[in-house]
Amino acid sequence: MADQPISAILFDVKDTLGYVDRPGHLVIYKPSTMDLLRTCKEILRFRIGIITNLPADVLALAGRKMIEEAGIAEFVDPDGLVINHDVGVDKPDPRIFAYAAEKMGLRPDECLFVGENFAEVLGAQAAGMQAQLKPCPPGREFLFKPVSSRPSTEKDSGRLAEMIIEEDHLIGRRLVMAAAAIAKKIGAGEPPPLRAMGILVFLLNEFIDRYHHMVEERVLLPLAFAFGFPPTEAAYVYEDHERGRQYFKALGDALNQLRAGDEAAAEAFKDGLEGFVALYREHARRENDETLPRLGACLSEVEDALVVELMEHYGPGDLGPWLLLIANLERELEVRSGGSRMPEIKTVGVLAYHRCGEQDTLVPYEILKHTSMVLAEQGKSLEVKLIRSSREGPEFVEMQMGTRVVSEGYLESEDLFDLLFVPGGLGSGEASKDQRILAAVRRHHEAGKVVGTNCSGISILHRAGILDDTPVTAAATVARRLKEEGANLLQPRTMWAGKKDGTIWTSAGGSGVHGSTVAMVANYFGREVGQYIGMGWDTYPALGEKIFDERGPQYLSFPELEAGIQDALEDMLLPRKLALAAG
Repeated sequence: MADQPISAILFDVKDTLGYVDRPGHLVIYKPSTMDLLRTCKEILRFRIGIITNLPADVLALAGRKMIEEAGIAEFVDPDGLVINHDVGVDKPDPRIFAYAAEKMGLRPDECLFVGENFAEVLGAQAAGMQAQLKPCPPGREFLFKPVSSRPSTEKDSGRLAEMIIEEDHLIGRRLVMAAAAIAKKIGAGEPPPLRAMGILVFLLNEFIDRYHHMVEERVLLPLAFAFGFPPTEAAYVYEDHERGRQYFKALGDALNQLRAGDEAAAEAFKDGLEGFVALYREHARRENDETLPRLGACLSEVEDALVVELMEHYGPGDLGPWLLLIANLERELEVRSGGSRMPEIKTVGVLAYHRCGEQDTLVPYEILKHTSMVLAEQGKSLEVKLIRSSREGPEFVEMQMGTRVVSEGYLESEDLFDLLFVPGGLGSGEASKDQRILAAVRRHHEAGKVVGTNCSGISILHRAGILDDTPVTAAATVARRLKEEGANLLQPRTMWAGKKDGTIWTSAGGSGVHGSTVAMVANYFGREVGQYIGMGWDTYPALGEKIFDERGPQYLSFPELEAGIQDALEDMLLPRKLALAAG
């Protein structure tokens, strides 16, 4: 490195700060990238820039959005983001490095470029910059030891080992969702998707079993036992892993039979998938919510760092190829998992049914109507209607507190809104038995339309059978029963849960209705519209940048109080399946 002091560090993105597992989506290295950027900015006092090459079919706007969604935009200088499309040349052309320095008002020799690509390091040097090669796969050079613990909660010990395992579970959840999608295709009589099935079986054996199971069985648990964690509390982990291996073998055998022409093996493959999905949903929940927090509490900060270091020896190395393979699997199945394309929403139907909640229905309706006014000023169209469930009966709908509202139409059997919003309320349990409503929800979901809900309205989505493995949130009143019946309920519950490119948006109870609707607008209609609506409703000043997140703030848990309202109301808001059959 030259003797000239540096004022700014300019980072490459792909394989330097994280993995790009699909165009426009960055998975940062955790926690090393955040530690690195925070150290450079807050301790070393450098300005931070980013220089990145995007593919020709990924717009510069998507690149900026990628940096924001990765959670690192806060570290980047206002003039520090340089995208090849803006310059007209790609790295390692020296001109892009010179442009980046000039944009930040600096000479090239006042800048340090850091990247994993040696050709780009040479390009930066040719432009007069100082340059540093950062190896990939990433080392642990910015993971300081001992690692400081995060604040502990009932569900989080604050230890890094726990966070790493839980993030592995997030990768595993994508495989669970893919497994559920394959099972659904086979169950619907579609031809078995052999290519996707082969990728899934490979990932289950080579990623889940060879790496994730091994890390827990050979490092995390034995050392936890040595540090005082009771082995009896983890016996189920070994049992579940062994059951998982049996499923993996059965899936491999069934796949081989299918490839050999035995079409009957498809049913065996489906049965194996369904067993795996049920097992690993509960396994991940139990580990995340119960075992890992208690296990982490047995580790000191130094012991936590030691466990993480040893876990690294069993790791998969560069996660990039694994994430790319999972993304390939999802494309095969058209499983949405956070891509860059938002659904196009031009029509919204807010459903009003007997005894729906005033707040649950009218607040989203008003916020969405306000959104249509804002879009109209931009020359865009958004039609928002308050609709009743059927033609029969009067035009007005009586809500749970006796308020009567006049609907703007009814839900025709052929209607398809781009967004169907299903509110909660005391009548949600009865509505969850209404086959016309359930059929409409299914029709919208199967057509790829967005279905949103708040509070106990999730009972209707659940009974319509559209949730599958989608992470959802709900009012405390129905959370217990949803979880008992296999819904993927986020724990702790969050104010809202959705995805920008997803087709299901859920919100928790009364306090979440307002913020969730503004967040839904911000995510589906873009940052500019969301910020404007958020200011108009005082939501942006209240929640800040959270309104642009796909998951809202977490709720505190009061188990005894929640159990009381569940005992009183869940049979009304989400009747048991047995009660439905009897009815």
